[in-house]
Amino acid sequence: MYRLTCLLSLLLLAGCGDSAKPGRGVPVSGKITLGGKPLADADVLFTNDTFVGFGKTDAEGNYRLVQGALPGQNRVSLSKYEGGKAPTPTGAPSGDGMDAGQMAAAQMGWGNEKKQTGPKQLVPADYADPASTKLTFDVSAEGSSGVDFNL
Repeated sequence: MYRLTCLLSLLLLAGCGDSAKPGRGVPVSGKITLGGKPLADADVLFTNDTFVGFGKTDAEGNYRLVQGALPGQNRVSLSKYEGGKAPTPTGAPSGDGMDAGQMAAAQMGWGNEKKQTGPKQLVPADYADPASTKLTFDVSAEGSSGVDFNL
């Protein structure tokens, strides 16, 4: 619960600076499947250099980003851990030189897979780390629906 609270706090902060003025995020929604089955209770991040959009999948794998995403190219990362709890990183992030998306990812344990203990990441590594994910999506200025990812 602490990690989720930290993540949501960081995501709200990411939307409060000059780089993310109110109204700049546009709606984004879609469905995530893994091995042909809906990926329930997974975290979904759309990130670019100045903004982080966050959502969570429902039982059918559907998601809607809470504050939307900025139009243009976004990196998309997905995360779901065995038992629903993220592992505990061995070193706490200091925040020095990190943007809000990196800090949120660090708080969730993303990007530190080799330094963690605890539950196993269920999403393939190619899609779980916001910094190196292979998933991208070009969000339209009007928003995007049907943004589905079949892993």
